[in-house]
Amino acid sequence: MLRRQVGLWGLGWALEPLAAPPASASSLRLLSEEFPPVNYTDAGRPSGLAVEVVQAVLQRLGQKLEIEFLPWARAYREAQGRQPTGLFAAARIPEREKLFQWVGPIVTFYSSFYARAGAERLKRLDDARQASDVLVVRDWYTAQQLASEGFRNLRHVSDPAQALRMLLARRAPLFASERISMQGALAAAGVDPAALKEVYTFASSEGYIAFSLGTPKHVVSAWQLQVDAMKRDGSFQAIYKRWLPHDLPPR
Repeated sequence: MLRRQVGLWGLGWALEPLAAPPASASSLRLLSEEFPPVNYTDAGRPSGLAVEVVQAVLQRLGQKLEIEFLPWARAYREAQGRQPTGLFAAARIPEREKLFQWVGPIVTFYSSFYARAGAERLKRLDDARQASDVLVVRDWYTAQQLASEGFRNLRHVSDPAQALRMLLARRAPLFASERISMQGALAAAGVDPAALKEVYTFASSEGYIAFSLGTPKHVVSAWQLQVDAMKRDGSFQAIYKRWLPHDLPPR
């Protein structure tokens, strides 16, 4: 798949004092995926809540870096390599804890089951175990959460659009996904929102910038310091309200 790269540059914001020098602009990769409204491209340019947070950190650090938008499974795999890499936004769940160094939180995700319109709501998580298949996107945190819960009826797909098409074609009764991004997924798949029904919310998780274990610790600390500074001065909350006006930002 063609890799899209977009340059970001500083705007001269005042810098928060750093505990250690940040990485040079050429030594750190930034990876993301198409996951609106959290991170996505709009006419070839990066956009979304997490993108704006990352842009603000870069501006405060005085850096110019590129963001690479890749399919999630590939980005997730590459972020586990030795090269200094930041992947965003990634849900911080126990199954991933030791795979990355974490900066954030920058967003709260909500895990839900979706069914075709007219389906009955699930009363408990165990109801989903009885389904013939539960569609999940490969390497998404929702898939990892359910696998850890012992689900043996998971059917992995490459992206949300594929899952939605399969769901509406009655090839599976349930799709386990993320609530915030569902509107964008429906638009990308050309699916009428009225055709879908949220039938059970089973978890919430905070999203972070996940840095590879090969990223120097002082780089991770510098990014965390700037995220913390944004939360203190209110700029983080302003970004969050602009993108998700009905949700409370994580602390």
